[in-house]
Amino acid sequence: MDVNAVCSGFVFALSVANGLVATNPGALVLVIASDIYSRILDFSDRRTAVLFGDGAGAAVVGAVPEGDGILALDLASQGESSDLIYVKAGGSRLPATADTVADGDHYFRMNGRGVRDFVAAEVPPALEALLTRAEVKASDVDHFVPHQANGIMLQDLVAAAGFENAQTHLTLQQYGNVGSASVPVTLDAANASGALKRGDLVLLAGFGGGMSMGTALLRWS
Repeated sequence: MDVNAVCSGFVFALSVANGLVATNPGALVLVIASDIYSRILDFSDRRTAVLFGDGAGAAVVGAVPEGDGILALDLASQGESSDLIYVKAGGSRLPATADTVADGDHYFRMNGRGVRDFVAAEVPPALEALLTRAEVKASDVDHFVPHQANGIMLQDLVAAAGFENAQTHLTLQQYGNVGSASVPVTLDAANASGALKRGDLVLLAGFGGGMSMGTALLRWS
């Protein structure tokens, strides 16, 4: 099935996989997140073209020992902010025509300042609510794996959320913002580096177009 939640897509799909495994503990669910921004970028728009890349990441989700794995999940979206990130044409509302192509309506568009304000206002409270429900303090988080939006935004997010004690993992300097793939790509890089140890608390956070947010807290198994 296709779960279309743009930059939050991996965490949204992870929640589906979690539900499937919870009701069928023997199941294995393959979750794949991929985005190909090079197909929709306007390379004359330096506000977006320099930020995004193409990427894919995947995870096999299955049952783990009690107390390990996903401890809490939360999904949210605010449709009233959908104008912050969009592709105007190509869907059912405005199907593709020669005119939409000529007008550049199939390019990705983003209000960078609006997105930054949304993340600053909405993501820290969402992370706090998730941790509160899991009865975990921000200082207890060992690893923070956020959507790889941009470096300055993530520095501000870490400070606002109180994750100074956590190791924040970044891959945007290598790959840019690869949309839904950024969380699994970065999680894989953290794992491959040997940073993740059994029992560590790992917090995943996807946020972006929609506007949508997906957060997940897991104990590394």
